[in-house]
Amino acid sequence: MELKKSTGKDFSIDISSLVDVLFTLLIFFSLTSTFVKESGLKVDLPKASSDTPLISAEKFEIAISADGRVALGGTEVSSTEEIKEFLSKFDTDMRLKYVIVIKADVTTPHGRVTEVLDILKSLKFENIAVATRSKE
Repeated sequence: MELKKSTGKDFSIDISSLVDVLFTLLIFFSLTSTFVKESGLKVDLPKASSDTPLISAEKFEIAISADGRVALGGTEVSSTEEIKEFLSKFDTDMRLKYVIVIKADVTTPHGRVTEVLDILKSLKFENIAVATRSKE
């Protein structure tokens, strides 16, 4: 009885189309992903034992640095009048809908934070939150 010998053909898989698909997926996910935008000022948030995460798509951040500089939505302002002028552009619906998040540094003078809070209250902002980080 005679057995057939194998012809020894090489077997290979063409993966060039797989590479194309992977690069396409990489480009898709990098373009559609969202990135967290931090405010322009370096702020070390105070710690708090009770932390309630703020879940609101409609929020506006006010950062106050350790030396009292203020950034509104990432744009640094220099004077109290500039803060009032910027925040007065919010219409009544926006003042009720938006949550104003104050990110004040641990060493920020209390008077500066109170000054910003006073401006917000005088302009009839209703939803104001103070950002903290959880105790670990």
